Amino acid sequence: MRGYLLCLGALVFYFLRMRGITSAAILAIAVVFLTGCASSSGVGRFRTVVVDAGHGGIDKGARGVDGSLEKKYALDTAKRVERGLKRNGYRVIMTRKGDYFVPLPTRAAISNRRRGAVFVSIHYNWARNYSASGTETFYYNSRSYPLAANIQRELSRVSGNRGVKRARFHVLRNNARPAALVECGFLSSSYEARKIRSGGYRQRLADAIVRGIIKSSR
Repeated sequence: MRGYLLCLGALVFYFLRMRGITSAAILAIAVVFLTGCASSSGVGRFRTVVVDAGHGGIDKGARGVDGSLEKKYALDTAKRVERGLKRNGYRVIMTRKGDYFVPLPTRAAISNRRRGAVFVSIHYNWARNYSASGTETFYYNSRSYPLAANIQRELSRVSGNRGVKRARFHVLRNNARPAALVECGFLSSSYEARKIRSGGYRQRLADAIVRGIIKSSR
């Protein structure tokens, strides 16, 4: 909250200083300031993270150009995130710990039962355009935006940056906690699928997600 107040004060200051500038210019400045403020803020203090490995069991998710399955990489990456968060003193709730199916409403319900928690769902992407690559992070409401923005900022240091986007995914729109869904790369890209096969690369992705989550707990 303090971060938002500071940003609002700065915005008012610039507005007063620039009364002579057109309203369109002032609006543009406001957008820049508010975007920067939101992306650098946290979602409040929390010590519990619900980590959701996408798909599982009969729901295989995307199939890579090399035959790899999204559900396998999502679970592997989620477990790496779990270990990283626990090393930093966080309590972690996994929506699934093995290769089995968990319905979307159940995933959201697991999150909603935890007070003082955030929810992070981990996926890998697929597109008809085989040249598509990079990471992107989704959110549904303004409360969740800082979490998504912090995670995506850290991921952009590891892979291509496709940005932070709003989406109506079930686990986001039906979540009472700050929630983000992360797409860690495209299995439809032969170049990116080759990187994703590497455990070392998936560890870098997981470490970036962990850093983004920690930065949001402020």
